[in-house]
Amino acid sequence: MFIGTQYYRPPFPEKRFWDDDLNRMKDAGIDVVQLWACWGWIEPSPGRFIFDDYDTLIEKAEAKGLKVVISTIAEIQPFWIERVVPEGVMIDHTGRKVLSSTRCECIVGITPGGCTDHPKVKEYMVRFLSKIGKRYGKQKTVIGWDCWNETRWCVHSDGYVCYCPETLNRFREFLKREYGEIEGLNRAWKRRYTNWADVYPGRVPDGRNYTECMEFLKFLTWRASDIMRFRAQALRKAGVESIISAHCGAPSILSGGWGTEQPLCRGNDWDFIEFLDGFGCSHFPFWGMFDDSEFGVRVEAIRSAVSEKVLWVSELQGGAARNGLCAHTPVKADTQQRWVWNAFGRGAKAVIFWCWRDEVFGRESGGFGIAGNDGLADERLEALKETSEIIKKYSPLLDSYKPVAPVVGVMFEPSNYYLEWSQYGNVDMAMRSLTGYLKALEHLNIPYEVVESSHLEVLKKLKFLFLPFPLVISEKTSQALEDFVKNGGVILSEADTGAFDTLGFYRYPGKERTPSYKLGIYSEIERQPIEHESFTLKIDGKIFRMKAGFWISPLSTDRHRILARDSKGRVIAVAGATGKGTVYGLGTFIGAHYNRGDRIFDKNFTGLIWHLLEKHGCIPDVRVHLTDKKDGKNLIYRYGKSSNGELLFIINPSDNKKAFLEVPSEIIRDKYIINIKEGKKIYPERKGKAKLNIPLKIQPGEWNLFLLKK
Repeated sequence: MFIGTQYYRPPFPEKRFWDDDLNRMKDAGIDVVQLWACWGWIEPSPGRFIFDDYDTLIEKAEAKGLKVVISTIAEIQPFWIERVVPEGVMIDHTGRKVLSSTRCECIVGITPGGCTDHPKVKEYMVRFLSKIGKRYGKQKTVIGWDCWNETRWCVHSDGYVCYCPETLNRFREFLKREYGEIEGLNRAWKRRYTNWADVYPGRVPDGRNYTECMEFLKFLTWRASDIMRFRAQALRKAGVESIISAHCGAPSILSGGWGTEQPLCRGNDWDFIEFLDGFGCSHFPFWGMFDDSEFGVRVEAIRSAVSEKVLWVSELQGGAARNGLCAHTPVKADTQQRWVWNAFGRGAKAVIFWCWRDEVFGRESGGFGIAGNDGLADERLEALKETSEIIKKYSPLLDSYKPVAPVVGVMFEPSNYYLEWSQYGNVDMAMRSLTGYLKALEHLNIPYEVVESSHLEVLKKLKFLFLPFPLVISEKTSQALEDFVKNGGVILSEADTGAFDTLGFYRYPGKERTPSYKLGIYSEIERQPIEHESFTLKIDGKIFRMKAGFWISPLSTDRHRILARDSKGRVIAVAGATGKGTVYGLGTFIGAHYNRGDRIFDKNFTGLIWHLLEKHGCIPDVRVHLTDKKDGKNLIYRYGKSSNGELLFIINPSDNKKAFLEVPSEIIRDKYIINIKEGKKIYPERKGKAKLNIPLKIQPGEWNLFLLKK
């Protein structure tokens, strides 16, 4: 486990700052310094590599007792790339050549540069990675490599890319692997092609046709994984001995496309991990205006993707953000350390701040430095030093810590993003629905797994699965869901389960819609407008006030009992047994409304989720409650085993100072609790009760850590 900071993005900071900065990092408790190794800077002319600044920085870091992570920025390509490989230029969706430029925050090369589908461009990129891998791959000071920064490849393309001849050929080869000969494609796509040269991808998201667009988006997602493969492979072949990681700018579940970037064109986190030792994500909570719980969603999404491999917080906001000539809120020390320990509680083994000094170029000028000039640097560095000392003191405990394995899952189906984007150019409905359930589980402090639809082996560990906005379901996923329920699992599905296949073809309601029909939650009537948004759901003697969303697909009642009707009497919620399991079906979408300003609905929504999870044995044994809620803010906590006891991480955004731990007596038997920040022991009173309520002193606005020890 380590704390690090990004430092060098050439040519800044200048050499005159290096010695003093490295000393200050060491004093603040930072263990690791990260260096951006930009291809465009290191290879200024073909075959001429200049590493002198990196040699010096690594030498100085080693002398100060600091380790190094190298971030290989191969996507900042040399200025000469388009001159040397003119035929490798990208082509946008209108057929125009992409004119590359320096990037908005990095001036030492061009982006997007040449297309890596062109063999010569790829050859030059691999050569750069091999050179730097050979130079530093066996150095003990270099403990890690971030082989792809935010999985960027098309920044500043000014259009959807890439439609160059090489990419079109690769797209057709991708289809050939999927469908075989042209007849196979015709059967799947329902066409009469006679030559592969006539097959083109979709270009614009306007509902023109779903299939070509969805297939191209699927290809771009796969293509990103292939880029990850050859980047990591180049470093390994060059002799890199330490961990090879990478990171995304946002988790796949939040990758709905930016500007002219298509959704998931930067890849699928679950696919990347096959080629890596670990994976991470960038997080800028104040810049992105997301709270502690939303930060938790982001970290959990990456944790779900990495499985048993290493989880990093690869970029964490250091100081006040900048996005042009503007001002943003300074980053407070206690808030920042809540982020750090929130990540550790979810299993992260590294946090790397972006960055040490304030940036000096372009739109990021004057921002992001943890030691920067937003007025709060001293208190941030003091708090960071406290965190560092605790990490060092308890390193065996923290290194071995694993959060409790979730038994609740939320399905993420990329094809739902592809479908919606093909129609509208955004994924608002699918993303809102998915994140609604994730945020609710966060607020309830229920550990969860984000279940990606092509990585379903995790279903064996789960009891309960939510299916938000499940319009697209493949036959393979459908079978897995059927098996999950028949073997005792519980599913709650929103409307129109499997209404489309993965090519965007519509399945008629009823028996032909296999995914929903087998689960008994099918509609005979197609989508209907919402007449009245609110409806009442009754289950087990409890009443919950729900909101319908987007539309209503009235449900059949021939196999399941009715839980709710809408204002016109149409069945909108059902429940029933399927095999050994249970299915709850909705004829509308309720997740998308959550956390959007309606407190009454939010309370009913989380109440319904809690009731169902409690009913089916999915509530964790260890619970933490505020003794007295003063400001309406909830605690956030995670719990799990380590080498010498169980660790309980409590993140307290509120002003409350008191909480209590609710725990079965058998868990606490023969144990005492250590408040690690205060160094105090707590000896619970045992009176033969099945559950114990143990008072805990927590620090307002801060992180708290407790050890249950024999």
